[in-house]
Amino acid sequence: MSGVEMGSARTENSFVGNRGEFFSGAGERRLKRVRQRPVLTVAVALFLSVFLAGCGGGFFIHPSLSTTYINPASATIAASNKVQLAVHGIYSDGSQQTVNGDSVSWSSSDPTIATVSSPGGLVTGASAGTATITATTTATVQGTGCQVVVTISNGSPILSKTCYGTSTETLTATINVNVTASDVNRTVINTIQGSTVSQSTATTSEAPATLQFYAYANGDASNDVTQSVTWTSSNPSVATISSGQPNGNGVASSVAAGATNITATTTNSAGHVVNSQTIVLTVQ
Repeated sequence: MSGVEMGSARTENSFVGNRGEFFSGAGERRLKRVRQRPVLTVAVALFLSVFLAGCGGGFFIHPSLSTTYINPASATIAASNKVQLAVHGIYSDGSQQTVNGDSVSWSSSDPTIATVSSPGGLVTGASAGTATITATTTATVQGTGCQVVVTISNGSPILSKTCYGTSTETLTATINVNVTASDVNRTVINTIQGSTVSQSTATTSEAPATLQFYAYANGDASNDVTQSVTWTSSNPSVATISSGQPNGNGVASSVAAGATNITATTTNSAGHVVNSQTIVLTVQ
């Protein structure tokens, strides 16, 4: 029969797929290359899983300890009384938790005034005065994982990796502990040294003016706890106040005109927070 041949054993054409696509011989070769890609993807995935296993978790970066602080932030106790301190850590992912165990060591600037157990952080008052308690934390900084480079050679994946291991760093935090003749049950603050009168207002000029505040425990001028209380300004945009330093605390520095509330707090040996009265500081 003459006419068009309906088929041939030598044809290189093929009909594949659900969409009825017709491929020539050249198209079939392209199809084979496409079919090879899933195989290559699986191979790369398997190689990555093996390589990253040596990095202790692959690309996951464990949060590292960024900074530490002591709680409570200040303490006033009577001689022979005790107060328990604890170190809290702030991590690189923003989370916080208590840091304890052998990774934290404690020390006192003056054991004749206050001693501290290490490890433990238990402070015991010895005699009247102020001692700085320091907590030193040894932290492990996790590695940043592995950098993996994938190259393809003759259709096969070639991987190389560089992993960054862990290291250690030392973080310190301090607070002042004031030891008085008797345990503190009330605190009075004012701007007149030696006065135990409850002051309610104070005035200072605009920057760069400063004003010293004083704190006394139990209405006794001999119980000066200025350096050991935690000072707070309710509006730091008007005035700031120094706090938490080994010395030089209670100094208000004006920033701009306005008003702010100045208060002082401390924790006694019973664990109770003792708040002072509030002084309204006006910056003119």
